[in-house]
Amino acid sequence: MAAINYRFQMAGGVPVVIAPAEIDITTAGQLRAILLEWHTRGHTTMVVDMTATQFCDSAGLRELVWAHKRAVAEGGGLRLVLPADGAVRRVFTFTGLDRLIPHFAAPEQALGQALAAGRPRRRGPLLGSATATAGPPPPVRGDGVVADTRSCERCGAVFVPQREHARFCGGDCRAAWNREHMGDPAVEASALAWSLTALSEAIARLPGMQVWDQSRAFAAIGEAVWWITMVDATLVRHHLRVYDAAMTAQASAERQLIEQTLAGLRFVRNWMGREAWLGEVIETGGMGPANRRITGWTWKGVPESALASLPPREEAWERARYQAYQAHLTGQTIAQTLGLAVTFLTLAGANATSTT
Repeated sequence: MAAINYRFQMAGGVPVVIAPAEIDITTAGQLRAILLEWHTRGHTTMVVDMTATQFCDSAGLRELVWAHKRAVAEGGGLRLVLPADGAVRRVFTFTGLDRLIPHFAAPEQALGQALAAGRPRRRGPLLGSATATAGPPPPVRGDGVVADTRSCERCGAVFVPQREHARFCGGDCRAAWNREHMGDPAVEASALAWSLTALSEAIARLPGMQVWDQSRAFAAIGEAVWWITMVDATLVRHHLRVYDAAMTAQASAERQLIEQTLAGLRFVRNWMGREAWLGEVIETGGMGPANRRITGWTWKGVPESALASLPPREEAWERARYQAYQAHLTGQTIAQTLGLAVTFLTLAGANATSTT
């Protein structure tokens, strides 16, 4: 099956690239290609519409940063569309990229600013013209984040996902996809290593946060949770055998605790996407001696959210995450839960990069 591609349209002479639902290590190369193609054809100002994007890992973030810096060097720059309530907007906020790349809540705002910035400084052939080296990409294809059934990204077979991030009907299709689309192993290892470094840095910042600055403290905890779930998803999607081997090596009770802790943190991630306020799931415990560090704060029990509007399998996934949160995070400290997750992901990540 063909890889996900990026649709585009022209608006007032400005290219508007429509990003797919997920940008990860397997599709970031296509993002790089289309942005570079427009750049080489004279368009130093571009709009990337990420309205429908629900997941963007470090490989995608890196391509956007490189493209923006390249365009800025020639008097232009990227203009991103990041809805205020979108999942990816929070990633940009946590990583500080929202201060680097201009972003707007709606396409018309981004386009208006791009048009105000002026037309391209350089001239070149248009994409799809007789002199172009590559024609326009076909429409984007992609499935929802979680569905009752999914189509295998390689063979197209319909299957019922047993994991939240499953994209293939079996190990053979996953291995074949990786051979066909993953590209340079050194680049892939570097992207995963970059994610692990970002995760490590996010965790390292927590002990130094001031307990009285709760807004910044909650943002720091949220950033750590986002990086944990992003690294976990990357390992499951692209290094499943290594991930499963690392999990199987754990004692049975420890393995269950790790799995449930990660599931509970996915609930927290989704909570942030819906509610955007961690104060409702974190017990700060006041300002006493026992709570001088935010890592000593604990997770609160919360009522189950209304799930009836979700598709049946999505409802099942979210209920499982909620149950994992209630059973394994509630009452535990930030240090205990995040530490357990990071220890496992660092081990699995190290094994993945060493075998890539």
